Amino acid sequence: AVTPAQTKDALFARLGPRAVEARTIYDPTGNASFDDVRQAVCADFGMIEPSRILAEWMADTGQSAYFYRFAYVPEAFRGMMPGAVHAGELIFVFDCVPLLVGDKTTGADLAMARMVSGYWVAFIKTGDPNGGGRPEWKPYDPSTRDVMNFTAAGAAHGSDPLKQRLDLWQEVWDPGR
Repeated sequence: AVTPAQTKDALFARLGPRAVEARTIYDPTGNASFDDVRQAVCADFGMIEPSRILAEWMADTGQSAYFYRFAYVPEAFRGMMPGAVHAGELIFVFDCVPLLVGDKTTGADLAMARMVSGYWVAFIKTGDPNGGGRPEWKPYDPSTRDVMNFTAAGAAHGSDPLKQRLDLWQEVWDPGR
């Protein structure tokens, strides 16, 4: 995470008059480590909210954008990491989970890989990720800001688990929107 901030106060100060609200959203109990909060704030600021803005721009011009959150962690790694890592979906997109997980790859891991890879292959072929019996992945709609969520429970289109955090950034950057 890239920021000159060395404390939570300095980190939240970046949100100006929304600093108190940001603290409530990112660290509601006040017990989160500085490193965890810094990672979330910097990821939202530098990558996650800008990608949502791009999806909104595409939708505003009438183009279909397919937005997602990937939270699936291979079963062998659950409990060893706090969640899915950046680019963690790639072994699923390319249907090559055993290259990372090895002989600890489970049937659930392979099923997730087949499903995720199927979405990407369909999108490459047709411009639409849907088909093949997979759950429907709706194009991004700025009025709902829903996403396709990939979790241990499977894939489902619905509410973005990061929406409150991202809406805060959008309000900081563009108060009138």
